[in-house]
Amino acid sequence: MNCYSGYTREVPGGYWAMLRFARDGKPKPVMADGGKPLVYGTELEAQKAVTRHLLDYFNGDFRRDGVTISPAMSAADALFPTLYRKGRAIPVERRASAK
Repeated sequence: MNCYSGYTREVPGGYWAMLRFARDGKPKPVMADGGKPLVYGTELEAQKAVTRHLLDYFNGDFRRDGVTISPAMSAADALFPTLYRKGRAIPVERRASAK
């Protein structure tokens, strides 16, 4: 299932920001440099980190096996440059995505 979740977890010394994405089977903590879980001093700081990371994920480039989807879409559009509706050819024009 495509389930996402984010929550805080109390640990000795503070709180972890926990995230579960659809591609993962279980929640994982937000990691600091060096590969260790980042410990936040308050629950509010951890919750803000959860919110920031989830929004960054949803508003970022969608990925397919580590590659942004833009090159794959461009390759597909090159293969199918024209749509046909009711026997009429409709040329397809792609607008640049706004960032």
